[in-house]
Amino acid sequence: MPRDSNAPELLTKSETAPKSRSELDGSMRLIAAVQELSLARDLERVTQIVREAARELTGADGATFVLRDGDFSHYVAEDAIEPLWKGQRFPLETCVSGWCMLNRQAAVIEDIYDDPRVPTDAYRPTFVRSLVMVPIRSAEPVGAIGNYWASHYVATAHEVALLAALADSTSIALENVQLYQTLERRVEERTAQLAASQADLAAKHEALIELQRHKEELAALLMHDLKSPAGGIMLACRVQLRKPQLSESDRRYWKNIFAGAEAINRLASNLIDVTRAEQDSMNAHKTTFDLNGLLAETHEVMSPLALARDQQLELQHAPDNTTLTGDRELLRRVLQNLIDNALRFNDGPVPVRVGVSCQNEHVELRVIDAGPGVPEESRQTIFDKYARLAESGETDISPGHGLGLMFCRMAVEQHGGSIWVEPNHPHGSVFALRLPLRN
Repeated sequence: MPRDSNAPELLTKSETAPKSRSELDGSMRLIAAVQELSLARDLERVTQIVREAARELTGADGATFVLRDGDFSHYVAEDAIEPLWKGQRFPLETCVSGWCMLNRQAAVIEDIYDDPRVPTDAYRPTFVRSLVMVPIRSAEPVGAIGNYWASHYVATAHEVALLAALADSTSIALENVQLYQTLERRVEERTAQLAASQADLAAKHEALIELQRHKEELAALLMHDLKSPAGGIMLACRVQLRKPQLSESDRRYWKNIFAGAEAINRLASNLIDVTRAEQDSMNAHKTTFDLNGLLAETHEVMSPLALARDQQLELQHAPDNTTLTGDRELLRRVLQNLIDNALRFNDGPVPVRVGVSCQNEHVELRVIDAGPGVPEESRQTIFDKYARLAESGETDISPGHGLGLMFCRMAVEQHGGSIWVEPNHPHGSVFALRLPLRN
């Protein structure tokens, strides 16, 4: 159907600006939105982030945030040049958002008057001429995100992918909001019971332990949900870094983003595995693999982090055909955590080095830095939960959020090995681990 001749001509953003933004700008805005959503604690904040980010990701003239309400689409919030349908509900079968949720797929519509999925009577009073609608969660969608343009516009595959990634992160944020509300209700109920109770100190102590357990369960669940968007960001960075025409400054830029996402992913994995180990459910999935392959993979992952910190990383090769029997993923993360610590505390232009030596039935790996070192009285407690070196570089141990070294100790002990720290004369530390070549 042609455009209504009586409709006013609008001078909109999509008519005065380029039709698409650069992939780099879109990816960076998506990363910012994912980070904001990970911190959202209520529905109002989630809707604010989504409606603003959805419009900015594609330069659209309007965006809506829709939630499923039984058999209806509820248009919860919008950000547009003119009012759309905020607060209204429509049967799923009669609107584009409902179509997306029922069919679990995105809808890309260049001309709203030439697509049978569009209820044109509802759109005629609005500025909308083209739109993209993506479901929030492909399996059992709980809502949809819509972008609208006042002139004919064909969204690119990259723009649709950005909106889909935003929708995936939104589904996680909505689940986290529900989890927080449930947990807060439990805590409030339990606190009220304790306040009114005349139970003895033992009962109160048990209640505090229960609250702490809920808190750690929540942290583990949140870290688990962070792994998915962090992995997506790492994948996007790898795609960019494979482009041969990428300038050196852009390559460094993408490496910095990759390093940040890798650190988030590793932190999440550490917390999950430490929690499992404390519950006696940390199981190593052992295979036989080439040690040099593991070292090369570790170097590839950690080099961007070294570059981001203006450091150098050198890894020694093991003798050819040196094989280990163990959980490759766990051992790779052990090396990554030790290298991360070394890069954080390393001083000056001296590179962080990883040495390898084979001794009879064992292999010894040594991560060497030139930092302030670990004082002798702290060389055992450094592997305890929530203990870490002070960020200032002082040689005392201070409480913090350190889980990396505790994870390293647990993972190495799962393989029948041992881990320790010793001084690197004249200054610095050597974190060493010894593993059996075959278990």
